[in-house]
Amino acid sequence: MGDALESGRLVVDDQPDLERLRITEVFHSLQGEAREVGWPTTFIRLTGCPLRCTYCDTTYSFFGGAWRTIDDLVAEATANGARHVCVTGGEPLAQKRCLILLKKLCDAGFKVSLKHPGHSISLRSMPACRGWSI
Repeated sequence: MGDALESGRLVVDDQPDLERLRITEVFHSLQGEAREVGWPTTFIRLTGCPLRCTYCDTTYSFFGGAWRTIDDLVAEATANGARHVCVTGGEPLAQKRCLILLKKLCDAGFKVSLKHPGHSISLRSMPACRGWSI
């Protein structure tokens, strides 16, 4: 199930057999937070969030976005040339297929970080990956 939450309502994937996610944006920049500060990074921002944190600085990611295949996202990250990828949102784990994206990025040799509010994470559900940071 790859459905996304948008403004507290479920946006249903009309092609559920594809491994895809609803994406707000993908961009290349320098990481500005955590221990990876200054690293060239590909940022993959997933759409949707069931929370409405008062401190949220990415409310534009609550709505819209476009469905993209996970393989296309890995290919774009590869083309950007950075070895670090930050998966962010909204709340990226609100889309169950986010775990597939994380695993495929790890399998492709990226150092992967996940930026999320922390309410929904279960380390047991996270894919095994060397070079992983949450």
